Amino acid sequence: MKVKIGFIGCGGIAGAHMKALKQIEDVEFAAMCDIDGARAEKAAASYGGKVYTDFRRMFDETKIDACFMCIPPFAHKGQEEACIERGIPFLVEKPVHLELESAREIAAKVKKANLITSVGYVLRYFDVVEMAKEMIAKEQVSFALGKYYGGVPGGGEGWYSQKALSGGQLVEQATHIVDMMRYFLGDVEEVFGYKTTGINDKIYKKYDTEDTSTLLLKFKNGSVGNLTCTWLWTGFESGVEVVGKGVIFNYERNTLTVNNFNKKVTHISSLDPMLEEDRAFIKAVADKDASFIKSGYEDAVKTLAVSLKAQESMRTGKPVRL
Repeated sequence: MKVKIGFIGCGGIAGAHMKALKQIEDVEFAAMCDIDGARAEKAAASYGGKVYTDFRRMFDETKIDACFMCIPPFAHKGQEEACIERGIPFLVEKPVHLELESAREIAAKVKKANLITSVGYVLRYFDVVEMAKEMIAKEQVSFALGKYYGGVPGGGEGWYSQKALSGGQLVEQATHIVDMMRYFLGDVEEVFGYKTTGINDKIYKKYDTEDTSTLLLKFKNGSVGNLTCTWLWTGFESGVEVVGKGVIFNYERNTLTVNNFNKKVTHISSLDPMLEEDRAFIKAVADKDASFIKSGYEDAVKTLAVSLKAQESMRTGKPVRL
């Protein structure tokens, strides 16, 4: 029996999911919804499904088994709640929200409904990430160093560079590295954040977020960490380095390097992590078994909390407990 899929949001990241889902057997594209009807029509022409511009109407008129929510951070306006009310499992792209209390309320409803959910922390689905997690768990580690460097998306004219719409780089993009640091070292207990401003806002008219942010993290297991992010760079660099007694693990994109001082071993993944992420979600829905999913909604809210509490620290100048 095919798993019938509906999409809310048919932009760039949705297209990547559609391409991956096309490779998975027993998937049927049942509905495409976007406030831009032309985008929904284009997606339906390529993959199938009825076209909608209102997600509630889509739910009322078309039977779907699971929903993909690929919408910007500011656009979360009841989509998750609508799925919960109807018992429809959903995969939502990160970050899950811009308001922490709202996200926690949704997480509580998901838990009460025992609903299968997945969040787009796609890096978790690399085999080298799972390898790193297992190896780190066996070592005496005490420190993690993360980075996320890039240029301003959309030429500084779109929603990315407006904090009220995206949350800024730390919340919208570097959330992947926050999540990796959590995945490797566990939950964060306290965060202290610094920021710099005054460069990009003189270049881009709609820019009002940080140029650079740096976080000090205290993990519940006693480890500490640092994450630095910037939109001053040209190009893209990101990764996490975990330091333990006599060993350093360096993860970047699809590569893991294990350095034991006198020996370095590099592992390179050939997996498509989005395909693996989507395959896990479809299998979870089909089998009614959430164990295939590496980041559900409740877990993703913990990653969101680190970023939002870090921004609170930047505003107050004080460390913030989670």
